[in-house]
Amino acid sequence: MMSKDRRPIPAAAGALALAGALVLSGCGLIGQPQTSSAELSEWFTVTSPVFRDGRDLPTRYGCTKYPGGVGATPPLRWSGIPAGTRSFAIVMDDPDAATGAHVHWVIAGIDGTTQQLVEGARLPKTVEGLNTSEKVGYTPPCPPKGEQHRFRFTIYALDTEVPFRNGAQLKESLGAIAKHTVGRGRITGKFGSN
Repeated sequence: MMSKDRRPIPAAAGALALAGALVLSGCGLIGQPQTSSAELSEWFTVTSPVFRDGRDLPTRYGCTKYPGGVGATPPLRWSGIPAGTRSFAIVMDDPDAATGAHVHWVIAGIDGTTQQLVEGARLPKTVEGLNTSEKVGYTPPCPPKGEQHRFRFTIYALDTEVPFRNGAQLKESLGAIAKHTVGRGRITGKFGSN
């Protein structure tokens, strides 16, 4: 039900959980961390009331090409956040896409006191960057028929309020998140047909 790895990782190389996969897709990280620590040992717990970590996402959270899919963002909860957190960012990606990691959603500026998102949440004062499809906003899971993919919802605790502008290019938004990450948590759901 939770992702709770607790091991130190280099901030520049691992501030974003997607780093390795995004380098392969041409969306590598840029810049050096500006946080006070060169190590990120702060992992926090992410759960959802509608799916367990590593298990299937309910159909309603997929695209409309799947019967019952409405494309809503799933509810997420997190706890155990590190000190110094001023805001949160969320990156949702599909590491199983044919062309390499496909980023479906980049949102930041979520208030640092927030510890959950309800289904289909629309949050004030947040910004959204472009995803791999060059669209702003959430793109629901929609793997090709006959394939099941993993969808990772990684929540980043940041030491700043809003690290990039609305509509920022993927390289810019991910780089800004990497520079300001002080902790992270993740939950992964599977979606598609086997």
